[in-house]
Amino acid sequence: MTLEGEFSFRTSGMATPRWCRSLLLPPGDSVTVDTGEAMIGICYLDALGQDYAWLHGQMTDVGEGAAIDVPRETEFRSLFRALHQAPQPSDAAYAALERIINPRQSPYPEVDTRVAKVVALIRESVEVNRSVEELAQAVNLSVPRLIQLFRHQVGVPIRRYRQWHRLFITTLGVAQGKSLTQAAVDAGFTDSAHFSHTFRSTLGLKPSDVLTVLGRTQLIAPTQAVSGSEQSVSFRREP
Repeated sequence: MTLEGEFSFRTSGMATPRWCRSLLLPPGDSVTVDTGEAMIGICYLDALGQDYAWLHGQMTDVGEGAAIDVPRETEFRSLFRALHQAPQPSDAAYAALERIINPRQSPYPEVDTRVAKVVALIRESVEVNRSVEELAQAVNLSVPRLIQLFRHQVGVPIRRYRQWHRLFITTLGVAQGKSLTQAAVDAGFTDSAHFSHTFRSTLGLKPSDVLTVLGRTQLIAPTQAVSGSEQSVSFRREP
């Protein structure tokens, strides 16, 4: 979402770019975005897809799971401006964001408790490579059934989710002052080469690009983010 003006985006299935002020993307999707010099706020929503499903049903679908025109856009923008100008404690900022996403505290789409437990197992031991067989056994499911349920609920395969989560934790570590190498090792990568390969294959960028971006980024995440929730907000001004 831009804090002012509009930006253009283009998904793989679009013939030409489209302009908007706010954009919602499904997990695992790729999109080309041109924000010009606009300040933008980026929200990374919960891994189990509840926020995504809740918001998407209230927005204009533009295909491939993407949607534009988030509800309460003015309130989102006002909150983002306030957070950028005078950062709040991360948990307070997160609570304010949650109140705008679901102001009436309406029931979210149902979460499969077995998938939720698998996500929790991956988060609580990010440095451990739990096998799919081990995860399936922990929730009393066959491997094929777990793979099916996880992909349906989260939107990406288990292995890709684990990779993304480790990249997320690495980014948080760098934002908190760690070196990129130390943050990557703490997030479960075996060495810098492993991290670099995963980073480029997942995001299409070099790790050094992260350091450049973080120099122009303010990251707000709940204090429990490293071991729990992945919702966060960041602000960027493009060069």
